[in-house]
Amino acid sequence: MAFAQDAIYQNCISNRNPLALATLGKNVREKSSLVGDIKSTLGLEPDYKTLWFRWSSQLVLYQGAGIFKRYITRTPAPPAPFEPELDWDRDALLELSDQIRASLHRNKTAHPHADKLTAFLEAALRDAELLRPGRPTLDFETIEYARLDKLVAEIVSMEDTVRITPTSTKVGGEVVVPCLSRYRADLVNAKTLLRVWRRRFREQYFVMDQHRCAALVKTGRLRDVEFNGETACELGVWYTRVGELVPGLEGDLQFDPGHWWLNITCAERDGIVASSFEMPTKGRYGINSLPLLTGREEIRSNTHKYIREGRAADMHIALISQVGRQIRVLRGYRLKSILAPQAGVRYDGLFTIKQYGCKQDSKTGLYRLELILERVPDQKMSLEDLKSIPRPSQLDDWNLYEKLEGDKIKLVQGEASYLEWKLRRQEEKIDREGWRRAKLFRVSFSQ
Repeated sequence: MAFAQDAIYQNCISNRNPLALATLGKNVREKSSLVGDIKSTLGLEPDYKTLWFRWSSQLVLYQGAGIFKRYITRTPAPPAPFEPELDWDRDALLELSDQIRASLHRNKTAHPHADKLTAFLEAALRDAELLRPGRPTLDFETIEYARLDKLVAEIVSMEDTVRITPTSTKVGGEVVVPCLSRYRADLVNAKTLLRVWRRRFREQYFVMDQHRCAALVKTGRLRDVEFNGETACELGVWYTRVGELVPGLEGDLQFDPGHWWLNITCAERDGIVASSFEMPTKGRYGINSLPLLTGREEIRSNTHKYIREGRAADMHIALISQVGRQIRVLRGYRLKSILAPQAGVRYDGLFTIKQYGCKQDSKTGLYRLELILERVPDQKMSLEDLKSIPRPSQLDDWNLYEKLEGDKIKLVQGEASYLEWKLRRQEEKIDREGWRRAKLFRVSFSQ
């Protein structure tokens, strides 16, 4: 019995379908070639043992030996149009890439941006197929800027781990698979797009991160910042000579909550702080900014309790006179707080200093700073939204930055110093992640 005849007999494929009619009369020995025909025609990739393909509103599974299973799929709302004939907006593509990658990392699914993902993949493939002179195309610079190579690579790499859909349910005696067909189509489109881009751009595609690293130093987040291999202080590894402090809190006209830097020196270059060290920035009318790079933070209702232990010089004595005033707060990735960024330094908005306290431990001689802060309401970005920063594209820059810093330490200070730096970074990361898991567990248990 022919492959298409089997399908028509079980009402899996309409006998009016041109592909089915074209394959009528094929014998069993030619089934392998027919599988390839359906794969290329429908855009769904078989595993050569079973074959999923979609026809109209049905999802069909071919299990070999003429055995078919038919599923009903709920047709999702059509995705928003993504016309390749229009100019590709780099910023819009970057935002789309960040949204989908964040969902993949957090939820193992593209939801709630699945429609946008499907529309983009289809538009990008059409763009590649209709490539011709004088027509707007998705060029190399746009792919590099919007991190579309990272998006496609992550979709492909998460093939075995991504959560396709919740448990299937039955409606009217039929099995309903809400998202399976779309996911498989998106996966195949991503694989196809990856092959097309590699073939089109060749070696240029494989050295894209090298281009990004060069741009990071020359015109990007590390511009006007230099590496200092002679300092022993980790916070002072980088320095800048171009920083100009923005006076007063007028700086908030140019620094919105969520502004993110690779390190505190980059923040100094842009003028939100006056030093690359963890100390308050003093302006003409008082303290302007306070970077919270180390120590720990406890969140209590609407207040934030910052705790730090160390020498008397580390206790920010100048803040005593600032109680009741507003101050800009920056959080660093080394701060033990559920609000700390995953990497780099982030500006979290205006806070009011409610209380300052400092005391010395008579046994150890160490001082303990306790600072009570309250966030000023009605700012442009909420604390919950701030948790999404840094975004995936910013984390790409962070990974390049860490690699660059490691290479410079190895070059200037030698292999031993590099290995020590790398080990210290890994230990700190493990310690922070362990603290964060324990903290989140205690918070969830107390609710």
